[in-house]
Amino acid sequence: MPLDLDGVLIDFGDTLAYFSDEGFRRYEEALLVIFRSQGYHGSFERMHRIFRELIVGSTSGELESLHEFWDLFLEKLGINKSGTPIRKLEEVRIHYSAMIFELYEGAFQVLSTLQKKYHLALVSNCAIGTSDIIEALDLGKFFELIVLSYEVGVRKPDRRIYLEAIQGLKLEPEKCIFVADEISDLEGARGVGLKTMLVKQGSLTTHDAEDPYFSPDFQCQHIAEITKFL
Repeated sequence: MPLDLDGVLIDFGDTLAYFSDEGFRRYEEALLVIFRSQGYHGSFERMHRIFRELIVGSTSGELESLHEFWDLFLEKLGINKSGTPIRKLEEVRIHYSAMIFELYEGAFQVLSTLQKKYHLALVSNCAIGTSDIIEALDLGKFFELIVLSYEVGVRKPDRRIYLEAIQGLKLEPEKCIFVADEISDLEGARGVGLKTMLVKQGSLTTHDAEDPYFSPDFQCQHIAEITKFL
């Protein structure tokens, strides 16, 4: 029996796309070339650690702009900010945007199918600048609304990020379902009245879950399978 739904909210990382270690390393290597030219003599490992810390730290909107992100990065590396072209760092970031994440097989087809039946919103905990990755992957065309944690200043499973999406779509929560790879995300979604679907394809399914045995309304092994339920 078809579900009585008007909207589908979908997570990004490990739900629609997975992180590419190779793509990210190439990105970091390109940054290191710039930093070396500006006098950075530390190791790649130190740069990597600082970079990852800043990326994770930016997901709740602590930084107001990418310029502020780069300024803080340079400061932590001990590089003179006034002599380093932010423009060049941004060019490298944009160039590698489509290489840092790769879409799961079937993701485009799933979104195309759902778009014909439902109002769609992308709801993701992500680092500053992720909007450019979403654009580079050509995902924006499928969604009426994109709610990113660094832009709204709150992360899942905080109820406010789901309400931002529901209210933006002008729908009732009981008429919507949230699709994600992490139980903690689904716990927050259920807390505001959303139906839940777990896609068990990522490596962090039980990460930060209050109840690792949480029972979603629906579950499957791969994003390509969700249209069996929707």
